[in-house]
Amino acid sequence: MNQYPALQEPNLPKSKDTTKSVGGYGRKSELAGLASANVLDARRMFYFFHVVRTGSFTAAEATLDIAQSTLSRQIQQLEEDVGEQLLLRTGRGVALTHAGEIVYRQAEVILREMSVAREQLAAARQSSRGSISIAASRPFTTRFLPEIIDRFVGLFPDVHLTVHEASSGHVYQYLADGVVDFAVVLYSPNSQKITTKKLLHEQLNLVVRNDHLLATRKSVTRKSLGTIDLMLPAALHGTRSILEKYFEAGDLVIDPTLRLDSVSLMKEVVAQGKYAAILPSMACEAQLLDGSFVAIPLNPPISRTLYLASLRDRPRTKIFEAMEQVIIDTVGENVVSTMDGDDL
Repeated sequence: MNQYPALQEPNLPKSKDTTKSVGGYGRKSELAGLASANVLDARRMFYFFHVVRTGSFTAAEATLDIAQSTLSRQIQQLEEDVGEQLLLRTGRGVALTHAGEIVYRQAEVILREMSVAREQLAAARQSSRGSISIAASRPFTTRFLPEIIDRFVGLFPDVHLTVHEASSGHVYQYLADGVVDFAVVLYSPNSQKITTKKLLHEQLNLVVRNDHLLATRKSVTRKSLGTIDLMLPAALHGTRSILEKYFEAGDLVIDPTLRLDSVSLMKEVVAQGKYAAILPSMACEAQLLDGSFVAIPLNPPISRTLYLASLRDRPRTKIFEAMEQVIIDTVGENVVSTMDGDDL
Protein backbone atom coordinates (compact mmCIF):
# COMPACT_ATOMS: atom_id res chain seq x y z
CA MET A 1 0.00 0.00 0.00
CA ASN A 2 1.10 3.50 -0.64
CA GLN A 3 1.76 5.91 2.17
CA TYR A 4 -0.77 8.70 2.01
CA PRO A 5 -0.06 12.36 2.86
CA ALA A 6 -1.29 13.83 6.11
CA LEU A 7 -4.93 14.80 6.26
CA GLN A 8 -5.37 18.43 5.27
CA GLU A 9 -8.05 20.84 6.41
CA PRO A 10 -10.76 20.79 3.73
CA ASN A 11 -10.66 23.86 1.48
CA LEU A 12 -14.28 24.93 1.60
CA PRO A 13 -15.62 27.08 -1.23
CA LYS A 14 -16.32 30.69 -0.42
CA SER A 15 -18.38 31.29 -3.55
CA LYS A 16 -22.14 31.27 -3.69
CA ASP A 17 -23.82 27.97 -3.01
CA THR A 18 -27.41 27.62 -4.09
CA THR A 19 -27.86 24.15 -2.59
CA LYS A 20 -31.21 23.83 -0.85
CA SER A 21 -31.23 22.43 2.66
CA VAL A 22 -33.65 19.73 3.76
CA GLY A 23 -35.64 22.04 5.96
CA GLY A 24 -35.55 25.25 3.95
CA TYR A 25 -33.66 27.41 1.52
CA GLY A 26 -30.27 29.03 1.53
CA ARG A 27 -26.61 28.20 1.20
CA LYS A 28 -25.06 25.24 2.96
CA SER A 29 -23.15 26.67 5.89
CA GLU A 30 -19.38 26.50 6.06
CA LEU A 31 -19.71 24.54 9.31
CA ALA A 32 -21.92 21.96 7.61
CA GLY A 33 -19.38 21.56 4.85
CA LEU A 34 -16.57 21.09 7.35
CA ALA A 35 -18.57 18.49 9.26
CA SER A 36 -19.47 16.46 6.18
CA ALA A 37 -15.86 16.56 4.99
CA ASN A 38 -14.67 15.02 8.27
CA VAL A 39 -17.29 12.26 8.57
CA LEU A 40 -15.89 8.74 8.12
CA ASP A 41 -17.98 6.08 6.43
CA ALA A 42 -19.40 3.77 9.10
CA ARG A 43 -19.37 0.68 6.87
CA ARG A 44 -15.69 1.17 6.02
CA MET A 45 -14.94 1.53 9.72
CA PHE A 46 -16.89 -1.69 10.34
CA TYR A 47 -14.92 -3.61 7.72
CA PHE A 48 -11.61 -2.20 8.99
CA PHE A 49 -12.46 -3.15 12.58
CA HIS A 50 -13.20 -6.76 11.66
CA VAL A 51 -10.12 -7.18 9.50
CA VAL A 52 -8.00 -6.04 12.44
CA ARG A 53 -9.93 -8.06 15.01
CA THR A 54 -9.76 -11.30 13.00
CA GLY A 55 -6.14 -10.67 12.01
CA SER A 56 -6.41 -11.05 8.25
CA PHE A 57 -8.51 -10.31 5.19
CA THR A 58 -9.12 -14.04 4.75
CA ALA A 59 -10.56 -14.45 8.24
CA ALA A 60 -12.65 -11.28 7.89
CA GLU A 61 -13.99 -12.54 4.55
CA ALA A 62 -15.23 -15.70 6.26
CA THR A 63 -16.66 -13.82 9.24
CA LEU A 64 -18.47 -11.12 7.28
CA ASP A 65 -19.19 -13.14 4.11
CA ILE A 66 -17.73 -10.29 2.07
CA ALA A 67 -15.28 -10.77 -0.80
CA GLN A 68 -11.66 -9.87 -0.04
CA SER A 69 -11.60 -7.56 -3.02
CA THR A 70 -14.49 -5.59 -1.54
CA LEU A 71 -12.87 -5.44 1.89
CA SER A 72 -9.56 -4.34 0.39
CA ARG A 73 -11.21 -1.66 -1.73
CA GLN A 74 -13.26 -0.28 1.17
CA ILE A 75 -10.27 -0.13 3.53
CA GLN A 76 -8.17 1.52 0.83
CA GLN A 77 -10.92 4.12 0.50
CA LEU A 78 -10.91 4.59 4.28
CA GLU A 79 -7.16 5.20 4.13
CA GLU A 80 -7.75 7.80 1.46
CA ASP A 81 -10.45 9.38 3.60
CA VAL A 82 -8.11 9.80 6.59
CA GLY A 83 -5.00 10.43 4.51
CA GLU A 84 -2.95 7.78 6.29
CA GLN A 85 -1.93 4.18 5.76
CA LEU A 86 -3.75 2.08 8.36
CA LEU A 87 -2.71 -1.51 7.66
CA LEU A 88 0.44 -3.35 6.67
CA ARG A 89 0.10 -6.76 5.02
CA THR A 90 2.39 -9.36 6.57
CA GLY A 91 3.03 -13.03 5.99
CA ARG A 92 0.69 -13.78 8.90
CA GLY A 93 -2.08 -11.35 8.00
CA VAL A 94 -2.19 -7.65 8.80
CA ALA A 95 -0.47 -5.29 11.23
CA LEU A 96 -1.58 -1.86 12.36
CA THR A 97 0.35 1.30 11.67
CA HIS A 98 0.35 4.00 14.34
CA ALA A 99 -2.50 5.75 12.52
CA GLY A 100 -4.26 2.39 12.25
CA GLU A 101 -4.09 1.92 16.02
CA ILE A 102 -5.79 5.28 16.53
CA VAL A 103 -8.55 4.52 14.04
CA TYR A 104 -9.05 1.00 15.43
CA ARG A 105 -9.52 2.29 18.99
CA GLN A 106 -12.02 4.87 17.81
CA ALA A 107 -13.82 2.33 15.60
CA GLU A 108 -14.24 0.07 18.63
CA VAL A 109 -15.78 2.92 20.64
CA ILE A 110 -18.05 4.00 17.78
CA LEU A 111 -19.31 0.49 17.05
CA ARG A 112 -19.95 -0.15 20.75
CA GLU A 113 -21.91 3.10 21.02
CA MET A 114 -23.96 2.14 17.97
CA SER A 115 -24.70 -1.24 19.58
CA VAL A 116 -25.70 0.47 22.83
CA ALA A 117 -28.04 2.78 20.91
CA ARG A 118 -29.74 -0.19 19.29
CA GLU A 119 -30.12 -1.95 22.66
CA GLN A 120 -31.63 1.13 24.22
CA LEU A 121 -34.05 1.58 21.32
CA ALA A 122 -35.03 -2.09 21.53
CA ALA A 123 -35.62 -1.77 25.27
CA ALA A 124 -37.72 1.34 24.72
CA ARG A 125 -39.88 -0.50 22.17
CA GLN A 126 -40.50 -3.47 24.44
CA SER A 127 -43.26 -1.91 26.45
CA SER A 128 -44.95 1.40 27.04
CA ARG A 129 -45.65 0.15 30.54
CA GLY A 130 -42.02 0.47 31.59
CA SER A 131 -38.81 -1.53 31.81
CA ILE A 132 -35.96 -2.02 34.24
CA SER A 133 -32.58 -3.73 33.86
CA ILE A 134 -29.70 -4.89 36.01
CA ALA A 135 -26.20 -6.25 35.37
CA ALA A 136 -24.33 -8.46 37.82
CA SER A 137 -21.83 -11.27 37.80
CA ARG A 138 -21.92 -14.76 39.22
CA PRO A 139 -22.81 -15.98 41.73
CA PHE A 140 -24.69 -12.82 42.74
CA THR A 141 -27.14 -13.61 39.95
CA THR A 142 -27.42 -17.23 41.10
CA ARG A 143 -27.69 -16.44 44.81
CA PHE A 144 -29.94 -13.38 44.81
CA LEU A 145 -31.55 -12.72 41.42
CA PRO A 146 -34.18 -15.51 41.50
CA GLU A 147 -35.72 -14.04 44.66
CA ILE A 148 -35.25 -10.45 43.45
CA ILE A 149 -37.06 -11.32 40.22
CA ASP A 150 -39.87 -13.10 42.07
CA ARG A 151 -40.43 -10.15 44.41
CA PHE A 152 -40.26 -7.54 41.68
CA VAL A 153 -42.53 -9.39 39.26
CA GLY A 154 -45.04 -9.76 42.10
CA LEU A 155 -45.10 -5.96 42.41
CA PHE A 156 -44.95 -5.10 38.70
CA PRO A 157 -46.11 -8.06 36.59
CA ASP A 158 -46.34 -6.00 33.39
CA VAL A 159 -42.91 -4.35 33.55
CA HIS A 160 -40.19 -5.74 31.28
CA LEU A 161 -37.21 -6.90 33.35
CA THR A 162 -33.81 -7.59 31.78
CA VAL A 163 -30.82 -9.18 33.56
CA HIS A 164 -27.29 -9.18 32.12
CA GLU A 165 -24.81 -11.65 33.63
CA ALA A 166 -21.19 -10.72 32.89
CA SER A 167 -17.70 -10.37 34.35
CA SER A 168 -17.04 -7.44 36.71
CA GLY A 169 -15.45 -5.24 34.04
CA HIS A 170 -18.31 -5.79 31.62
CA VAL A 171 -20.88 -5.20 34.36
CA TYR A 172 -19.41 -1.76 35.00
CA GLN A 173 -19.32 -1.05 31.26
CA TYR A 174 -23.01 -1.91 30.94
CA LEU A 175 -23.72 0.77 33.54
CA ALA A 176 -21.32 3.38 32.13
CA ASP A 177 -22.82 2.93 28.66
CA GLY A 178 -26.34 3.40 30.00
CA VAL A 179 -27.48 -0.08 28.93
CA VAL A 180 -28.76 -0.96 32.42
CA ASP A 181 -30.42 0.88 35.28
CA PHE A 182 -28.46 -0.94 38.00
CA ALA A 183 -25.15 -2.76 38.27
CA VAL A 184 -23.66 -4.73 41.13
CA VAL A 185 -20.02 -3.62 41.28
CA LEU A 186 -16.99 -4.38 43.44
CA TYR A 187 -16.01 -0.82 44.27
CA SER A 188 -17.54 2.61 44.56
CA PRO A 189 -16.48 4.40 41.35
CA ASN A 190 -14.83 7.79 41.70
CA SER A 191 -17.33 9.45 39.40
CA GLN A 192 -19.89 12.17 39.90
CA LYS A 193 -22.09 10.43 37.33
CA ILE A 194 -22.53 7.27 39.39
CA THR A 195 -24.15 6.79 42.78
CA THR A 196 -23.66 3.67 44.91
CA LYS A 197 -25.20 1.96 47.94
CA LYS A 198 -23.41 -0.73 49.94
CA LEU A 199 -24.96 -4.17 49.61
CA LEU A 200 -22.67 -6.52 51.52
CA HIS A 201 -19.15 -7.09 52.80
CA GLU A 202 -17.61 -10.48 52.10
CA GLN A 203 -14.56 -12.49 53.08
CA LEU A 204 -12.28 -14.20 50.56
CA ASN A 205 -10.85 -17.61 51.47
CA LEU A 206 -8.53 -20.18 49.97
CA VAL A 207 -10.77 -22.90 48.56
CA VAL A 208 -9.45 -26.45 48.01
CA ARG A 209 -10.83 -29.94 47.56
CA ASN A 210 -11.43 -31.82 50.82
CA ASP A 211 -8.40 -34.10 50.32
CA HIS A 212 -5.97 -31.33 49.32
CA LEU A 213 -2.73 -31.11 51.33
CA LEU A 214 -3.92 -27.82 52.84
CA ALA A 215 -7.46 -28.96 53.62
CA THR A 216 -6.80 -29.50 57.33
CA ARG A 217 -5.10 -26.14 57.89
CA LYS A 218 -6.79 -23.64 60.19
CA SER A 219 -5.40 -20.76 58.13
CA VAL A 220 -2.96 -20.05 55.31
CA THR A 221 -0.44 -17.20 55.39
CA ARG A 222 -0.14 -14.78 52.52
CA LYS A 223 3.53 -15.68 52.04
CA SER A 224 2.76 -19.39 51.62
CA LEU A 225 0.44 -18.67 48.67
CA GLY A 226 3.52 -18.46 46.45
CA THR A 227 4.31 -22.13 47.11
CA ILE A 228 1.01 -23.71 46.04
CA ASP A 229 -0.75 -24.31 42.71
CA LEU A 230 -3.05 -21.31 42.72
CA MET A 231 -5.54 -20.15 40.10
CA LEU A 232 -6.30 -16.46 39.69
CA PRO A 233 -8.99 -14.58 37.76
CA ALA A 234 -8.12 -13.59 34.20
CA ALA A 235 -10.17 -10.38 34.01
CA LEU A 236 -8.23 -7.23 34.87
CA HIS A 237 -11.11 -5.80 36.87
CA GLY A 238 -12.86 -6.99 39.98
CA THR A 239 -11.42 -9.70 42.19
CA ARG A 240 -8.08 -9.83 40.37
CA SER A 241 -7.25 -6.20 41.19
CA ILE A 242 -8.15 -6.81 44.85
CA LEU A 243 -5.93 -9.90 45.01
CA GLU A 244 -2.99 -8.21 43.31
CA LYS A 245 -3.11 -5.36 45.83
CA TYR A 246 -3.17 -7.98 48.59
CA PHE A 247 -0.09 -9.68 47.13
CA GLU A 248 1.76 -6.37 46.64
CA ALA A 249 1.13 -5.42 50.27
CA GLY A 250 3.04 -8.54 51.28
CA ASP A 251 5.83 -8.10 48.68
CA LEU A 252 4.57 -11.29 47.07
CA VAL A 253 4.84 -11.93 43.32
CA ILE A 254 2.53 -14.62 41.97
CA ASP A 255 2.59 -15.64 38.31
CA PRO A 256 0.10 -18.51 38.08
CA THR A 257 -0.02 -20.95 35.20
CA LEU A 258 -3.82 -20.74 35.25
CA ARG A 259 -5.87 -17.55 34.89
CA LEU A 260 -9.56 -18.25 34.41
CA ASP A 261 -12.39 -15.80 33.81
CA SER A 262 -15.14 -18.15 34.96
CA VAL A 263 -16.28 -19.03 38.46
CA SER A 264 -17.84 -22.27 37.22
CA LEU A 265 -14.62 -23.34 35.51
CA MET A 266 -12.58 -22.48 38.62
CA LYS A 267 -14.80 -24.75 40.69
CA GLU A 268 -14.42 -27.57 38.16
CA VAL A 269 -10.63 -27.25 38.34
CA VAL A 270 -10.64 -27.12 42.16
CA ALA A 271 -12.73 -30.31 42.08
CA GLN A 272 -9.88 -32.05 40.21
CA GLY A 273 -7.81 -31.72 43.40
CA LYS A 274 -4.53 -30.09 42.34
CA TYR A 275 -5.34 -26.38 42.25
CA ALA A 276 -6.61 -23.92 44.84
CA ALA A 277 -8.55 -20.71 44.27
CA ILE A 278 -9.24 -17.60 46.33
CA LEU A 279 -13.01 -17.28 46.40
CA PRO A 280 -15.83 -16.06 48.62
CA SER A 281 -17.69 -18.96 50.18
CA MET A 282 -20.89 -18.11 48.35
CA ALA A 283 -19.15 -18.91 45.05
CA CYS A 284 -19.06 -22.58 46.05
CA GLU A 285 -21.74 -22.75 48.74
CA ALA A 286 -23.11 -26.13 47.60
CA GLN A 287 -19.65 -27.76 47.57
CA LEU A 288 -18.84 -26.40 51.02
CA LEU A 289 -22.13 -27.65 52.41
CA ASP A 290 -21.69 -31.16 51.03
CA GLY A 291 -18.07 -31.26 52.23
CA SER A 292 -16.37 -31.70 48.86
CA PHE A 293 -14.64 -28.29 49.22
CA VAL A 294 -12.94 -26.65 52.20
CA ALA A 295 -12.63 -22.87 52.69
CA ILE A 296 -9.47 -21.87 54.59
CA PRO A 297 -9.13 -18.33 56.03
CA LEU A 298 -6.17 -16.27 54.86
CA ASN A 299 -3.76 -14.55 57.24
CA PRO A 300 -3.91 -11.58 57.04
CA PRO A 301 -7.55 -11.73 55.95
CA ILE A 302 -8.80 -10.25 52.70
CA SER A 303 -12.30 -9.04 51.92
CA ARG A 304 -14.27 -6.86 49.54
CA THR A 305 -17.53 -4.94 49.34
CA LEU A 306 -20.33 -5.16 46.79
CA TYR A 307 -22.21 -2.01 45.83
CA LEU A 308 -25.43 -1.36 43.98
CA ALA A 309 -24.57 1.32 41.41
CA SER A 310 -26.74 3.46 39.16
CA LEU A 311 -26.31 6.56 37.00
CA ARG A 312 -27.05 9.69 39.01
CA ASP A 313 -29.08 11.29 36.23
CA ARG A 314 -31.30 8.22 35.74
CA PRO A 315 -34.96 9.21 36.34
CA ARG A 316 -36.03 7.91 39.75
CA THR A 317 -39.35 6.53 38.63
CA LYS A 318 -41.64 4.40 40.77
CA ILE A 319 -40.31 1.30 39.00
CA PHE A 320 -36.68 2.36 39.53
CA GLU A 321 -37.11 3.01 43.25
CA ALA A 322 -39.03 -0.23 43.73
CA MET A 323 -36.30 -2.31 42.12
CA GLU A 324 -33.61 -0.57 44.17
CA GLN A 325 -35.46 -1.36 47.39
CA VAL A 326 -36.16 -4.95 46.38
CA ILE A 327 -32.46 -5.57 45.68
CA ILE A 328 -31.35 -3.99 48.97
CA ASP A 329 -33.99 -5.82 51.02
CA THR A 330 -33.37 -9.20 49.39
CA VAL A 331 -29.61 -9.07 49.91
CA GLY A 332 -29.98 -7.76 53.45
CA GLU A 333 -32.39 -10.49 54.46
CA ASN A 334 -30.33 -13.31 52.95
CA VAL A 335 -26.87 -12.35 54.13
CA VAL A 336 -25.72 -12.99 57.70
CA SER A 337 -22.39 -12.01 59.18
CA THR A 338 -20.84 -15.42 58.52
CA MET A 339 -21.97 -15.72 54.89
CA ASP A 340 -19.66 -14.64 52.08
CA GLY A 341 -20.28 -13.79 48.42
CA ASP A 342 -18.59 -13.76 45.01
CA ASP A 343 -18.40 -11.58 41.91
CA LEU A 344 -15.41 -12.55 39.85
